[in-house]
Amino acid sequence: MPQSLVKLYVHIIFSMKNRRPLLDEEIENALYSYLGGICNRLECFPLKISGHKEHVHIFSHISPRKLP
Repeated sequence: MPQSLVKLYVHIIFSMKNRRPLLDEEIENALYSYLGGICNRLECFPLKISGHKEHVHIFSHISPRKLP
């Protein structure tokens, strides 16, 4: 029986408007949890979410069911 296996990983990087340093320790954990929840609902399971003062990185596994 033929079978296709897919493991697709994406690295998403986005920055704050005008690259302003808005991300600080007070909000980063809440922001990362929020982004992780959004990813999980979209079946885009995050392996690592981190960032710096002006940008955020999301390294995630994409579900094959979400592929066109």
